[in-house]
Amino acid sequence: MSEIVLDHRHTALMLVVVFVATFMDGLDGSIVSVALPEIGEDLGVDTATSSWVTIIYMMILAGTLVMFARISADTGVRKVMAIGLAVFTAGSLFCGFSTSFWMLIAFRIIQAVGAAMMAAAGPMCCTEHLPPEKLAFGLSVVTIGSSLGFAVGPALGGLIVEYTTWHWIFLINIPIGLAAAPLMLKAVPPSSEKGGRIRLDKTGVVLLFSAIALGTFAVETLSYSDMRVWSASTGVMCLILLAAFVKWERKQEEPLLQLRMFARRDFSAIFLCLMMINLSYMGMLYLIPFFGKICAGMSTLEVGMFLLEAAALTAVFGMPIARWSDRKGRRMFCVAAGLFTALAFFMFAVFADGMTHLIFFAIMIPQGLGWAFTGGPMASRLVEHAGEDRDMASSLTNEAYFIGGAMGTALAAMVFTTFSHSDGIDIAAVSSTAFLDGFVPTAVMCALLAVVLAIISYVVRDGEEK
Repeated sequence: MSEIVLDHRHTALMLVVVFVATFMDGLDGSIVSVALPEIGEDLGVDTATSSWVTIIYMMILAGTLVMFARISADTGVRKVMAIGLAVFTAGSLFCGFSTSFWMLIAFRIIQAVGAAMMAAAGPMCCTEHLPPEKLAFGLSVVTIGSSLGFAVGPALGGLIVEYTTWHWIFLINIPIGLAAAPLMLKAVPPSSEKGGRIRLDKTGVVLLFSAIALGTFAVETLSYSDMRVWSASTGVMCLILLAAFVKWERKQEEPLLQLRMFARRDFSAIFLCLMMINLSYMGMLYLIPFFGKICAGMSTLEVGMFLLEAAALTAVFGMPIARWSDRKGRRMFCVAAGLFTALAFFMFAVFADGMTHLIFFAIMIPQGLGWAFTGGPMASRLVEHAGEDRDMASSLTNEAYFIGGAMGTALAAMVFTTFSHSDGIDIAAVSSTAFLDGFVPTAVMCALLAVVLAIISYVVRDGEEK
C-alpha cells in the first residue's frame, strides 16, 4: 500500500470520483441494452449482430483491464484514472456521432479502453490511498458504484431513447467526464505518483486479450450455420492461447497476473461465481428490451421504467446489505444473490407468453434484489480469499464482471438465434412467436446458471469459518 494516505477532504473527493468512474463503467456496459432495438433498426443490422455493441465493450474491458491494473500498480493511479476518464469521454463523443454500425463499433472500442483504465485504477485508489480501517468502505463504494451503473443503465437508456435518439446514451457521458477528470487530479496529489518502471508483460497481454477475443467470437458465431467452422476453429485457438498464457506466466519473474491466486480453490470458485452472475444478468438484459417491445407491446420508456424498479431496489438495499454481510459473513448473501436472480429469470420463462405489466413488475423485485446481494458481498469475498494478492484481486472483481458480461451477451445471442431461427433477420422482422421460441430457452439457461452459482457460493466457506 502507498504511504500517501489522504486527508478527509481529499479522501471524500477521491471516493466521489471513483464512484462516478465505476458508475459510468457499469452504466455504459448496460445502458446500450435497452437501445439495441433502435440501434439495430436505425443502422440496419439483425438481432445477433446488434449485440456486438455490448459484446465489444465488455470484450475490450475484459481483455485490457489486467494490463491497466499492472500499469496502475507501477506508476500510481492518479494519471491512469484521469487519462481513462478523458479517453472514455472522447470515445463517448465519437459514439454519439456515429452514422454506421461499424463506425459505432470502432468508437465503442475507444470508449472501452478508457473504461478499462478506470475499472483497473478505481479499486487501487482505495488500496493505495485509504488507511486499513477505511479500506472495506472504499471497496464497497467501488462495487456499489459499478453495480448501480449496471442496474440503472437500462432504465436511463429507456428514458433517453423515448424522448431523444439512441445517440444521447453516449453523449450524456461528456459533461460527467469533463467534470470528473480534473477532480481526480485535484483529489490525489502528484506526490502519490510512483514514477517507477512499468513492468508490463507484453506477451502475456497479447495472449490473454487474444484468448478472450477468440472465445467471445466463438460463442457469438456458433449459431450461424455458415460460420460454424470458424466458430470451432476460434474456440480451439482460445483454449490453446489460454494454455500458452498460463505456461508463459508461470515462467515470468514479473507476470501480468499472479496465477497463484487461482491455485486457491476457493478464490477460483468465487471468481467463477462473479463471472456467472454477470453472464446470467447481461444475457437476459440483452433480450429484455426486445422482449418488452416485440412480445409485451411495451414502449422503450415502459421497459426502462420497469428496469428502473429493479435499479431502485439495488440502490436502496445495496449498501446496507454490504455492511450487513461484513458483520454476519458473506456466504449466505452470495447464495441469496443466485437464488433471487434464478427466481426472476425462471419467472420470465414461465410467464413470457401472455406477459402483463403486473407480472413484469413482480419479476423486477427478485431481479433487483439479486443484484443488491451481489455487489458488496461477492466482491469483498473475492478479496478476502486472495491472501497476499488483495490489491490485484480488487481489480479482478471487475475483470470477472466484464468477462461474464461479454460471454453472457454472446451466449444469449447464440441461444436465442438458434431457437428462434432468426439468423440474419432484421430485428423489426422477428415475429412475437419466433421471439418467444428463442427467449424462453435463453431465460431458462440464465436461471440455471444462477442456480449453479448459488450452489457454488454455498459450498465455499467464508474465511473466518475455516
